[in-house]
Amino acid sequence: MSKITPLAAAFLLVANGSVLANDHVAEVEQYGISNIAEQTQSGVMQRSLVLQVGIENRVLTSQSGTSSEGGQAGVAQVGTANSAEIYQVNGSRPGMASADIYQAGTSNNATLEQHEYRDELAVSAALHQEGDGNQFDARQTWVGNDLDVVSIGQGNVVQVDQSGFSTAEIQQNGTANLVRLEQVSTGIGGGFAVVEQTGTANRADIYQYSGRYPAGDVFLDQVGDANIATIIAGSSYSTLDYAQRGTGNELDAYINGQNSSLTGYSEGEYNTVVSSQFGDNNKLDIAQVGSYNQIEAAQELYAHESLVSQTGNANRAFLRQGQSLGGNSAGIVQSGSSNLASILQQ
Repeated sequence: MSKITPLAAAFLLVANGSVLANDHVAEVEQYGISNIAEQTQSGVMQRSLVLQVGIENRVLTSQSGTSSEGGQAGVAQVGTANSAEIYQVNGSRPGMASADIYQAGTSNNATLEQHEYRDELAVSAALHQEGDGNQFDARQTWVGNDLDVVSIGQGNVVQVDQSGFSTAEIQQNGTANLVRLEQVSTGIGGGFAVVEQTGTANRADIYQYSGRYPAGDVFLDQVGDANIATIIAGSSYSTLDYAQRGTGNELDAYINGQNSSLTGYSEGEYNTVVSSQFGDNNKLDIAQVGSYNQIEAAQELYAHESLVSQTGNANRAFLRQGQSLGGNSAGIVQSGSSNLASILQQ
């Protein structure tokens, strides 16, 4: 088991800023089995720090108030079957709520909810999990959400729900990992998502929606074998940039809106890409290197640009473009054996 000292846990508080004289500060340090730390703070300038080392530990931190500085919460857990819950609600004044969670061990679980209620407000959070069977559930609402996640191990699950103008950076390293990210905005400004997965049998499901406003950007990087990704963007001016390197990778991308773009690169064996774009002025640029590659692309409405390039064996490419009033362009380049290309422009 890893060892962490009280000084090592202090980074959680320091990372959130220095402690002011008028701050309400609560610090808890526990060692052993079945420890429970529950903290409830309200008012202005809340600060909470909990350190637990052992088995079946539980932390519950709840902060609410109207301070312009917002609340700051930090949890560090080392051991087995740990559970951490942080709830932060900031009120009617401009400010920022922040949370840091560190977990090392097996079968860890972390839950985070951050809520703001003004345009000037923002929330941020950072999570670091190391071990097997870890799970993280996060929900951030309103405007200016920021989340940074690092998950290392086997059988890890990261589920994130963000509303408002949101940013999420998620990194997973291991086996049988799962990322489910949803970014929804009804105002100006969409989401920004960066997902990196390294290992075997990883899966990433990303959904972005922003009404008639830009949905945002997705950057996906998967390295390993048997990786699967599903990307759904429900607005205009969406951007998807992906890279898959390994064996048995698969990508499904669906973009509903105009002026969207999909660029990517896939390297390995029996790769599959399925893409659908609905709207005007969409762009598609994909390159695959390997064997058993297959690309299916569909672009509806007007003025599309497409380029599909495959190098390897048994490649197949299908491309369909809809109404051509604004002029569609397509190009497919395949090099290898048993290649098939089919283009339909209506």
